Amino acid sequence: MSGYEASGYWYGDDQSAPEAVDLLNLMRRYRDAERTMRANTRGSMGMNETDMTALRFLLGAHRKGEVPRQRDFAEKLGISNASVSALIDRLCRDGYAQRVMHPADRRSVGIIPTQYSDTEVRGTLQQMHERMMSAVDGLDAEERKAAAKFLHALIASVEWNDVDLGHAAQRDQELRDVPGSNLASS
Repeated sequence: MSGYEASGYWYGDDQSAPEAVDLLNLMRRYRDAERTMRANTRGSMGMNETDMTALRFLLGAHRKGEVPRQRDFAEKLGISNASVSALIDRLCRDGYAQRVMHPADRRSVGIIPTQYSDTEVRGTLQQMHERMMSAVDGLDAEERKAAAKFLHALIASVEWNDVDLGHAAQRDQELRDVPGSNLASS
């Protein structure tokens, strides 16, 4: 015998499947590591959390060919117009963004990222993203399905709100749609 159980699981005698609490502890470790990485990234770029979220929003909009206005930032970030104005001032002052005439409405101002912001973000985050992709690429199709099922269920568990029972059926359906979900057969 090869040391693997005949049940079809690929865990050898020296490596057993992690318990549920082990997975949750690993998720906590990942969350803590990501939080530390984000804090270090913000520190190296001289930004606070809101600035970094705004920059990610700006770069994402740019990739989609969109030019957001200040009100789009206010809506996305849930902050006042005055706070957005100060935020955009900081991004422009630090070379991450610039104000331009909005292409769809010449009377309004659009915000676009600078080449510097794209270069800075890529330089800061590219190696980390490559390592993360490498970790995911190391999984076979079945492992990715299991990981996706687990993450969908975990997301649903923390998004769950007993007051928001109107969405319970939708969440259950989303879990049913995940291949291999326990709810798929219910």
